[in-house]
Amino acid sequence: MNDFLRGMATSTKELAEPFISESIWTEAVTDLMIRGGRTREGVQVFNPEDTAGNKITAAVKHLLESQAPFSLSQMRRLDLAIEPVDILQKGKFDKYGQAFELGDELAGITGFRPVKLNVERGLNFKVADLQKGIRESRQLFTRETLRGGEITPEEIVDAYLNANRALFNNKREFFKDINAAKTLGVSRTTLNDAAERLSKAEFGSIERGRFNPLNISDDVEEKFADNARKLGLPNPYLQVRSTLQSIKRQFSRTSLNEVGLPEIENPFRNLPEPTLEPIQGLPQLPNPANIQNYGQLPNAVTKLTPVETALLTPGEQLIRQRQRQGTA
Repeated sequence: MNDFLRGMATSTKELAEPFISESIWTEAVTDLMIRGGRTREGVQVFNPEDTAGNKITAAVKHLLESQAPFSLSQMRRLDLAIEPVDILQKGKFDKYGQAFELGDELAGITGFRPVKLNVERGLNFKVADLQKGIRESRQLFTRETLRGGEITPEEIVDAYLNANRALFNNKREFFKDINAAKTLGVSRTTLNDAAERLSKAEFGSIERGRFNPLNISDDVEEKFADNARKLGLPNPYLQVRSTLQSIKRQFSRTSLNEVGLPEIENPFRNLPEPTLEPIQGLPQLPNPANIQNYGQLPNAVTKLTPVETALLTPGEQLIRQRQRQGTA
């Protein structure tokens, strides 16, 4: 695949030779393909699941438009601004339904093109970013803890802390976006329309600056149990469930106005290893080796010590036994 990418970059470099050097073009094409169809800035150029031909076409088209002088997109906007002219783009609106003013586009040639704010459209993108951030934050927990192998309580708590850190940052950014939209005079109706893809409870919490931490669903708890059964091990989630609930309660008291979540030490980290030392507090039995005259105390009936009794012949032992019986 690497050889193919290099060959594709080399074969298309002639398209860009009038504008940029060969090395810049080759590096740009290769980087774009390796990054899964995204630019260095994160802009999606093509879908990684698309066919190879469509991906190459989109990559080359994007690079030609971005690297060529007098950006092609700029020329298209100018074409749309001049209604009688339909050379590069037909009609008055671009593919996103936007119209352009001739004066603004002419000023853009000198580098001073004004851009009109479209807060409603911007909020829609911000909502999409939030939804993506919530999904990826949740995956930080499930991908690490439900991979199928053995996992420790320490790793579960670490993953939960990390997932909430990412979730807090995403919700905090959206909280700032809402406040910025209000500063720009956006209406309540526009805010409600943008929030349609979110639950009312979620949008309301973020708008009020309240952070809702990651919730462990019943399905995730069941997967923990299934993995433990398959491995024949105790369910580690049962050991940390109360700890995660305590962390969740503490995080839920954190405002989105804060810079970040409070630092919480993982209680399962650096636990002492179990030892074979005697349990403290139990009565200690006397050590026979320390008892004076052990084995030398005489029997109350025979008047012989255990050692003396052991040295008797069988006949003598029988006589002593009959004596004990008679005494009894």
